[in-house]
Amino acid sequence: MKNLSLSTKVLLGVILGIITGLFFGEDVAWLGIIGDIFIGLLQMTVLPYIMFSLIVNIGRLSLENGKKIIKYGLIFLFLLLNIGLLYLIILPLSFPDWTSGNFYSSDFVQPNVPFDFVKLYIPANPFESMSDNVVPAVVLFSIFIGLGVMKLPNKEALLKPLDVLTDGLNQVNKMIVKITPIGVFSIAAGVVSTLSWSDLSRLQGYLLVYLLAVILITFLVLPYLISIFTPYSSKTIFKITRSTLITIFATGKIIVVYPQLIENIKEIIRSDTHNSEESQDRVDIIMPLAYPFPNLGTFMIFIFVPFAAWFTGKAMEFSDYPIFLSSTFLSSFVAPITGLPFSLDLLKIPKETFQLFVVSTVITDRIRVVLGAFHLIALTLLTITACGGYLKFNKRKLIQAIVVISITTIVSVIGLRSLLERSMKNIPTNLEIVNNFKIISPQQDFVILDKTKRNPNPKWRGENTLSRIKRRGKVRVGYFKHAAPFSFHNQDSVLVGYGIDLAHQLASDLNVSLEFVPIIPGKLIEGMNKDHYDIIMSDIFLSSRYAEDLELSKPYLDVSLALLTKKENKMFDNFDTTSKLDTFTISFIDRKEIAKDFLSFFPKGGSYPVPEIQDYFEFSKISKEQDSVQNDSIVIDAHLTSAERAASITVLESGYKVVNPLPYHINNSLVFPIARDNVWRAYIDKWIDFRKQDGTFEKVYDQWILGNPYESKQKKWSILENVIKPRLASDQNMETDSLEVQKK
Repeated sequence: MKNLSLSTKVLLGVILGIITGLFFGEDVAWLGIIGDIFIGLLQMTVLPYIMFSLIVNIGRLSLENGKKIIKYGLIFLFLLLNIGLLYLIILPLSFPDWTSGNFYSSDFVQPNVPFDFVKLYIPANPFESMSDNVVPAVVLFSIFIGLGVMKLPNKEALLKPLDVLTDGLNQVNKMIVKITPIGVFSIAAGVVSTLSWSDLSRLQGYLLVYLLAVILITFLVLPYLISIFTPYSSKTIFKITRSTLITIFATGKIIVVYPQLIENIKEIIRSDTHNSEESQDRVDIIMPLAYPFPNLGTFMIFIFVPFAAWFTGKAMEFSDYPIFLSSTFLSSFVAPITGLPFSLDLLKIPKETFQLFVVSTVITDRIRVVLGAFHLIALTLLTITACGGYLKFNKRKLIQAIVVISITTIVSVIGLRSLLERSMKNIPTNLEIVNNFKIISPQQDFVILDKTKRNPNPKWRGENTLSRIKRRGKVRVGYFKHAAPFSFHNQDSVLVGYGIDLAHQLASDLNVSLEFVPIIPGKLIEGMNKDHYDIIMSDIFLSSRYAEDLELSKPYLDVSLALLTKKENKMFDNFDTTSKLDTFTISFIDRKEIAKDFLSFFPKGGSYPVPEIQDYFEFSKISKEQDSVQNDSIVIDAHLTSAERAASITVLESGYKVVNPLPYHINNSLVFPIARDNVWRAYIDKWIDFRKQDGTFEKVYDQWILGNPYESKQKKWSILENVIKPRLASDQNMETDSLEVQKK
């Protein structure tokens, strides 16, 4: 082991960590703590090193050299980012045709939190910026201090001690780097042990396309770019930076090995005949200056935006790309975890897809930093070459690069598209996911009546509803047939949904069976007053009319109003567009006062009642070529409902989208209409409180509204638990059976 190079030891550490995580699973998740300690040790010297290094090197810099560095640095940064923009346009072509609706996202009703660019880039309180590890602000502070020191006559009195301190910090970093194999082993084992393979399978399109981007740019485009303009060979660069790049991959952070990366670039410069002390000093300036700016690793992570659009069945159009590319450039100045929601919101892509991105960071964070590090290497070498006056232009290399890169990119995109077409057939769409949802609550015996009718067991004199339910052993639950996600029939004709799930829980708590009674659209109040239902468990808005004519439970869920319309319909994309329309008509179901509240923002709009959502769809199918739905002389442009219900409909019925043209969100509460009875009402209100507190409402909501399948907590897959132990148990059972046979 002593004869092995550091890069080989680091690579072995990563491989052994992956094997350990796969073998032992969650039992070795604690190794992640050791990995965090290692990252913390690496990180503790980085910010002081960057700060003191910038102050020292800018303080000694002449004005002429400073102008050169800034000029060439910006030119090459612009060139590199334009390469990234080009690949952001090309690589989404790898995504094959895919259709899928969108589950509801709670982000729909949450205001956007603006970026605090001032705090990120302006060091109003330098000590706060240092303690919060706000690198861009610290870099700007160091630049200004360096510029101030530059003009001092006796500046060496300060710069020499800082030089010694910088060298000391570098030595500390080198000491910590020696334990890198142990650190990366712990990180790899901890990450793999907690990895969810089912989540990653849904992300394979994004992961494969992003991996292709990193491979093409890191190992093909940037090496060619360096060889065209500089005297440095790709072979030398990879040989010197190999161990650093592996460490960056394992830790998922560039900054923790920044001093090591700077030393690597200096070693690359020393390997060439153009080596000079001035060139090596420039590395200490350019690298910290380049860090706050976007790098290609972060830039290319935004390919998640076209992936999210494609995955949710709303593939980006060519007209969306100017907005996408410009928002990517702005968002790339901040961490992807902050910038991506901004881009998703700008392009009206469901922000629940961001949760998929969070899952993907387990892998992508380690890939993108490798590309980000090589971006910094390329930018630094190109800038130093230009500043040193030995920049070259190799025409032969340029022609070769264009041919090789073009052919490789085209073949890769076509090949990956073909691969994804085959593999995505095994990935369930949101519709397939919904159809596989099971009732979470304890399932009770139930019957579904063909039509609504009066309770066959009238109440006895003085008997309340709760007593009758106990006497009959049945609770009658009213439901709408086409009210997804609250009550609907799945592809197996099984009655399911949010309200149906809660109905099973209610019946379980009452220790009775269920009678599901269909509601005739427009006859809800009549049916309730004629004793057809004990309770209605579909999405019923709280309204003044229902409050007057029905007994209602306390609210159990707040929803946000929205419109359901065809995907190609642009009339309701925002408030300005809708308010400028000469006329439009929305349909609604039995809630005229809610439609009136909605249209109070648009005086030129009209409303039209429909018995149920299926009526809107029927006319929509007849007029597929139109943006609106026509019923004789009535033109229905959209349907008013809750955002939760509209989102679910986009899953069950492709070709529709959820929009909210209002300047803000109108919320409404859902209630359970119940039989008129104080005892029954008190029971239902207390039941709602109890089941909210124990998490029943939340887990039912998570599945039926948000689309997260309910699963009982299970241990992560591992070789030990899922392969070896079952095999040993099987062998032991066989031996036991064999002994019993011999005894007989």
